[in-house]
Amino acid sequence: MTPERPAVEADDLLGADGDDALSDIRTQLAEAEAAEAEARAVAAQARAKAAGLQDTEAVARPAARPRHTAGVVLAALLTGASVALTGLMLWQHREVAAQRSQDLQFVDAARAGVTALLSIDHTRAEADVQRVLDLSTGAFREDFERSADDFIKTAVDSKAVTSGTVNAAALDTLDGDSGVVMVAATSEVTNTNGADQDPRPFRISVTVTRDGGTPKMSDVEFVP
Repeated sequence: MTPERPAVEADDLLGADGDDALSDIRTQLAEAEAAEAEARAVAAQARAKAAGLQDTEAVARPAARPRHTAGVVLAALLTGASVALTGLMLWQHREVAAQRSQDLQFVDAARAGVTALLSIDHTRAEADVQRVLDLSTGAFREDFERSADDFIKTAVDSKAVTSGTVNAAALDTLDGDSGVVMVAATSEVTNTNGADQDPRPFRISVTVTRDGGTPKMSDVEFVP
């Protein structure tokens, strides 16, 4: 049998001063553990402080906003207002242009009708009378058509030539498809005998009415 080995005690390993050595080791270990714990505590406090500063900065710092936002909005508003104003001006311009075009149509119809009415040549009396009828409508055309034959006969018998000139014409009133044009004109008369008459002035109020979209004379009144 193998003899039992005596138990080795700590005192045997450390020698006679074992108790003092163990006490020193325990003290050193305790001090090291305490130092490590203190270091961990300091690190934790540092992390907590850093986290608190970040949260405070996040609350104090306003949310980032796009730069020049106010300028962009103002520019957009100004652009929109400019576009709207330009559109309004174009619309008004078209309205004015359309009205002016209509006014001119009525004035031109009155000028053409009066010129034809005051210009009759006995050598082409029928064609001249027909031109007056073509430029007329309504009651005036009906009345002139009824007296057309007498008008032609008078021109042929007198062998006269009348030449009318419109000196000025302006729109007086306009109501839908009908308007009144004031015309200042003169008429010169000659005949085969060579007799000339001084130009005779006329002031004429001409009512112009659209007939199938075309403005024509519908009434003629000689104004004193």
